Amino acid sequence: MEKIISKLLKINPPKNKFFDWSIIKEEDWLTSWKKYWAPELVGNHFLILPCWINLNKKFKDKQIIKIDPGAAFGTGNHPSTYLCLEKMENILFSHKKVLDIGSGSGILSVAARLLGAQEVCAVDNDYLAINSTTSNFQLNFGNLKSLNTYLGSFNEVILKNQLKQFDFVLCNILAEVIKEMIPNIYKCLKNNGEVIFSGILNSQKDEIIKILIQNDLKLLDLSTRKDWVCISAQKPSDPT
Repeated sequence: MEKIISKLLKINPPKNKFFDWSIIKEEDWLTSWKKYWAPELVGNHFLILPCWINLNKKFKDKQIIKIDPGAAFGTGNHPSTYLCLEKMENILFSHKKVLDIGSGSGILSVAARLLGAQEVCAVDNDYLAINSTTSNFQLNFGNLKSLNTYLGSFNEVILKNQLKQFDFVLCNILAEVIKEMIPNIYKCLKNNGEVIFSGILNSQKDEIIKILIQNDLKLLDLSTRKDWVCISAQKPSDPT
């Protein structure tokens, strides 16, 4: 192939000097990216640790989340994931039931369990993400006792499996998808249960807040990082 390209360029030389080509040294591109990903501190307590890197002793007091991202979203360095984790570290998850919508790599599911969640239900419509969530949960805890995974769209999964009475819902996905889920998120929350939404651009937050209010969810807090917004809301207890 190299000889063919070289010959074609000699026969038809480029008309300008903006074009060039060279031979790239052969490399295992499926694994070479790993050398560019280092441990990352998130908030005050979390450390995202690539599973192929040994833990530095100076981080031993942190909440360690071991991650092998594979093909799934969620390494902790994206602002939307960072905001979610930062919000979570200030919440009491002990003995709580948690739903992770769009679990991706499983990073939020792992974080919830580290913070004491009793049961974690992870939903994603991509089987690669479900596999990654399961793998990373196993990587961190050595078992899957507290994890239930569901493959499919959120609205279909909760109806089919009657998922409800959650203390917390974690939802780090695109705003356009979040808007369609809000009515059913309300239904699967306990009274006084809370939901954390991320994956929302600053320009989209007003519309999301409006839909939350329309669905009787009370706005609790809003935080930002770069152009991204994280919103937390609560399902009020019954008026009675």
